[in-house]
Amino acid sequence: MIYGTIKTMKKFNRSKHKTMGTMPDELRKLVGTNDMSVATDEFNQYMTALAIDFHRQLADGVDKKDIKLAPSQKLFGCNVSLDYIASGSIGSVYKLQIGDNVYAFKINRDSSLGELSVIPLQKRSRGLVNKNYFASVFEFNGRKYSWALSDFVAKDFENSFKVAMEKLYYAYITKGLNIRDSHPNNFKNGKLIDIPSLTMRDNKVDDIKKLNRTERNIVQQLVYYIKTNNLSEFKKLTALTVKSNPLVIKYMFFAMQYAKGAMFSGDKTDVFSVRLRQFDSVIKDAWHNCNSHSKQSMDTIKIRQLLNKNTKQ
Repeated sequence: MIYGTIKTMKKFNRSKHKTMGTMPDELRKLVGTNDMSVATDEFNQYMTALAIDFHRQLADGVDKKDIKLAPSQKLFGCNVSLDYIASGSIGSVYKLQIGDNVYAFKINRDSSLGELSVIPLQKRSRGLVNKNYFASVFEFNGRKYSWALSDFVAKDFENSFKVAMEKLYYAYITKGLNIRDSHPNNFKNGKLIDIPSLTMRDNKVDDIKKLNRTERNIVQQLVYYIKTNNLSEFKKLTALTVKSNPLVIKYMFFAMQYAKGAMFSGDKTDVFSVRLRQFDSVIKDAWHNCNSHSKQSMDTIKIRQLLNKNTKQ
């Protein structure tokens, strides 16, 4: 089935329109038992037509906030409407209503394919990012662009940004997640709404993938003590870990510093930031102890080597 402005395109070719994700459950129910692959293609065509119409108007000189998207056909038997919400540095967001279901429809104005790379990270970031359902790449005037469908967040609660920053701090340490642009406007209801900002970090000194399962479990437990503000248990486990798993101490030392630096560098009086100082102090002492033990071990090896050398002489 061909919709609206998509009529100007040639026969839809799935291979030329890379997609990621699935349609929301509410839309899948509208399709019923029909072939979901065909329905997904219809959905992709329909939304891509709207995205192309957006870029066509943009190319004609219409200001992004004045671009009107008015579908001429129904989707899965439902009326469709779009209302402009806002524009950022990369994309423009519309409130999309399909029947009784409301979503956020983002069209990237730059050749940005960020949503497609981020969707696979969603399982690692539950509770941290706004639900992103479907993203697709399309071409206009020889350039590739993308659009994405996500939950529409109408309201925001107080301290939303601080709540999100605390979540991100834990995710940074336990899952290796990071956010490139942690601006308050990119968060609502304690979640990231600017999905392409989410990324996996690959720092050499605090890459959690370098830890084995046992070491990761210790990291999880230490972070749990931070979450529950249990400083005494944190100290006990840290003291044991200095001797049994010194790599964990090294990891925690760098990860905690980088995570806090990225999230709270602008507000040292924040309650959570102040609370973290107690835990930072424990890890710093443990890190120095680890270095001391390591230096002593190296000195012992050098002495033994020197004694062996003298004995041979």
